[in-house]
Amino acid sequence: MEAPETILVGGFVLNRARGRLEDRTGAECALRPKSYRVLELLFIRRGQLVSKDDLIREAWPDVIVSDDSLAHCISDIRRALGPRGAELLRTVPRRGYMLVEDDVSLKTPDRRWRSAWAGGLALTAAAASLALWWEREPDLSNPVPEAANSAMLLADELLDARDWQKREDNERARALLTTMVEDDPEDAQAWASLGLTYWLEVQHISWGGGRREIAQAAEMVERAVSLGGGARAHRLLAEMRLLAPFPEMRSPLDAMSHARAAVTIDPENPDNLAVLAHVMALTGRDAEAVQTIEQALRRNPSPPDWYRHVAGMSYLIGGNPARAAETFGSLHGAGTFTGTRWWPGWLFAASLAQSGRMEEAKAVIDAASGRRPERSIAAVAQSLDGWADRASLDRFLDDLRRAGLPG
Repeated sequence: MEAPETILVGGFVLNRARGRLEDRTGAECALRPKSYRVLELLFIRRGQLVSKDDLIREAWPDVIVSDDSLAHCISDIRRALGPRGAELLRTVPRRGYMLVEDDVSLKTPDRRWRSAWAGGLALTAAAASLALWWEREPDLSNPVPEAANSAMLLADELLDARDWQKREDNERARALLTTMVEDDPEDAQAWASLGLTYWLEVQHISWGGGRREIAQAAEMVERAVSLGGGARAHRLLAEMRLLAPFPEMRSPLDAMSHARAAVTIDPENPDNLAVLAHVMALTGRDAEAVQTIEQALRRNPSPPDWYRHVAGMSYLIGGNPARAAETFGSLHGAGTFTGTRWWPGWLFAASLAQSGRMEEAKAVIDAASGRRPERSIAAVAQSLDGWADRASLDRFLDDLRRAGLPG
């Protein structure tokens, strides 16, 4: 059968005549040439498992490349597909990739296109059912050794608290996870957790992480995504693209895409909802942020403090400073200013100022003196680099200025 000119799958159009991926409106979804070629091969053979060897052989016919080149293309494709990418493009561990979708339509090519593609790649049979894919048992042909399971559990236990005072736990987890990915380079969960160790290095100022560490973190978690790392990997990437302290590493658009992907994959996980709410709050979607964080809080009756940080910020940006102050109030004291790059203390002070409780706001500002590296409005603004909505950021900084923080 001759290759079709246009293939429609899951709301995306592979326009082979123009050599690009489009959404239903015809807008182009940016892809590098090699990433487009890999996606084209998967579109043509949708519903089938395509081995890594086949993809590399057909996408790089005259060049010797490593699996990393393919992994980067897969990550690029998932980014272009956005939240639907986790549903459409599946990783089969140690074997390859599969594009799945049960809503497929084809547009018959004209005579000129048929001539150009005579003898080309054959179109596969009907696409596999997405519902059946989700119900399928995990691939057990290469079971994970019990030792690896134990190491993964221990590493995640060490990382779970994200405690800035426990750097040695982070280093122990990193050593375990480094061994795991060396033993199995396709262990998506291990790559995601290893990336988290470097992301924590960046988040905690006292640990001294910089551009090198965040680049390593992003590369590792992107690899986890390309290997089918699931909601957790997308959630971590959303955090990094939102809160990276270096402008070149931030992308609110990517942060939103990855946060939505995490919720799409696992909508019941309150962590996914809380991260999505955080992205919404910092990008000006305050009403959605409040709704989403409250949903997360309902699903986790004993939430970690960072849920309340997101909730307080959402209320403050959404014009409810009294509720924001109430939410932050339970965190006031030793936990108000911690060793991370994102602090509820400044938000608490702004909430009090905006609520008319100016003396209390000034007391919080005074408490920060000598304990925080920030000494001015400009320094606080720099520490909140991920705040992409300029209007709400300016209001917040003005509240701190009224509470006595110098410009």
